[in-house]
Amino acid sequence: MRDIIESLSPQDGHIDWKWVGSVFAFYVVVMIGGVGVVVTH
Repeated sequence: MRDIIESLSPQDGHIDWKWVGSVFAFYVVVMIGGVGVVVTH
């Protein structure tokens, strides 16, 4: 699994954690928005 993640990273095995964090934050925002839409309907 680690080899797969590192092969997807642009910096020769170094993961860009700022990018990972931003994607995770975006996912959390989308999930909160989706829950909000479901709850309000």
